[in-house]
Amino acid sequence: MKRRARVATDAAPGQEIELKLRVPPARLRALLASPLLRASVAARSVHLAATYYDTPDLTLWRQRIALRVRREGRRWVQALKGGGSVASGVHSRIEFEAVLRNAKPDISVLPRNGLTKVLRDRNVASTLVPVLSTDIKRSLRLLTPAPGVLIEVAIDRGEIRSGSRCDQVCELELELKKGPVTALFDLALQLSAVEPLELEHHSKAERGYALYDPQLSAPQKAAAVRLTRSMDTGEAFRHIAASTLSQIQGNARGVLDSDDPEYLHQMRVGLRRLRSALDLFHEPLGDALAEPGAKLRTVSDGLGPARDWDVLITETLPQMTGIPGITKLAAACAPVHQGSRREAKDTIKTNSYKAVMLTIGRWLATPQAIADAPWRVPVRQAAAQILVARHARVIKRGRQLARQSPEQLHRLRIAVKKLRYAMEFFNDLFQVKAMAVQRARLEKLQDILGCINDAVALESLFASASSNARRWPVAAADAVTRQHQQLALQQRKRLASAWRRYRAAAQPWAKSQGR
Repeated sequence: MKRRARVATDAAPGQEIELKLRVPPARLRALLASPLLRASVAARSVHLAATYYDTPDLTLWRQRIALRVRREGRRWVQALKGGGSVASGVHSRIEFEAVLRNAKPDISVLPRNGLTKVLRDRNVASTLVPVLSTDIKRSLRLLTPAPGVLIEVAIDRGEIRSGSRCDQVCELELELKKGPVTALFDLALQLSAVEPLELEHHSKAERGYALYDPQLSAPQKAAAVRLTRSMDTGEAFRHIAASTLSQIQGNARGVLDSDDPEYLHQMRVGLRRLRSALDLFHEPLGDALAEPGAKLRTVSDGLGPARDWDVLITETLPQMTGIPGITKLAAACAPVHQGSRREAKDTIKTNSYKAVMLTIGRWLATPQAIADAPWRVPVRQAAAQILVARHARVIKRGRQLARQSPEQLHRLRIAVKKLRYAMEFFNDLFQVKAMAVQRARLEKLQDILGCINDAVALESLFASASSNARRWPVAAADAVTRQHQQLALQQRKRLASAWRRYRAAAQPWAKSQGR
């Protein structure tokens, strides 16, 4: 824990790099007994009671800034954190700390820089109010797991509170004091082999703000990947993979704790994006992430049925209120739907899922991982070659479109989806308008193919539900099935036109191949 004197206005910020891990409370005692957490110096404990401040309209939150005053033993310490990121599970933030005379925030001790500019606005500083608090018992241990490595392990137990809402805390924070970032993952993987540990994607402040205003806690959609033409392939892959991991990890807790089906949907999208990225870069990757990639597929397959049932129960059936018996049909499907949700949660709880997240994160944090010559190729050149190959695969899958079976159309849909992900990853590297046209026509094609596939999937879902139902509403199920089949036929008639429009769109990457 940092012990700093009052900070001058020109003080340099500290850089906090840590890995947060959730621990099942029932397993904490066994974990702490592990030799892996045995320190050469005796552990010390401290009671940390903190209050976070913001304006009533959450000005600091919107700027991704956290202002905290914390009681540490007999002293008050103010911390300002911001400019942070979470990449592959590693939290990295700029931090300013100062010892205060009392529990009241003191803006005058903050240094002058871009991060603190918002707080120097009088309208902001004068309207700060408490928005959340934390009450934590922290045990600190300094470990030297390898030569040249120093990691501070904080074992935190307590609660986060905002108003009447409360969230329990039981986690390890592994903060890197000295050595490579990979050392954090090495220790985390060793610990997870002893007891199941889960990457904690959200800081205590983020969890507290979600208590303050539940609307701030929303499913995390895919963020745009910002690549530049000056990047090499290795750097671009790291950006892409980190983006996909952020989406996966940012929704995992929501799948476990929330009934909102969008968390599961967005987590599956993140998994598909990550698997697509591994596939797109298979040549420079070789077998480096083959095993984690296979496990990702198992995870994705474990979430798939729940997503299919979510769509049926929350989107499809509610739109068909005019069909007699539709309510009974929904009720007959509900047990299978609920069972698929439990299986999805069990998939995320497995040690295999938790370990694969840590394994991929460690690989991305290893400098040598992208040191070979194939990774040094300019990313625009590599992207052009990837997009040419993916486009060719789509064209191949689309031959004799009118004669294709549902299974063949499904394979075309998958090829289209992978090309779309590739285009989203590489969007900034090519002509913007041409990429937008290509992507829009590709998305239209994907929507049509998805509708056709839904009619096939529906029959499978109903077959599963009917075999488990005491009384199956045959008439209602048949009516829903017929409507989907008719819709699929309509979409097949539109498919040829959408395919021609897609084929006619310019390929902005074609001229860049080989450059």
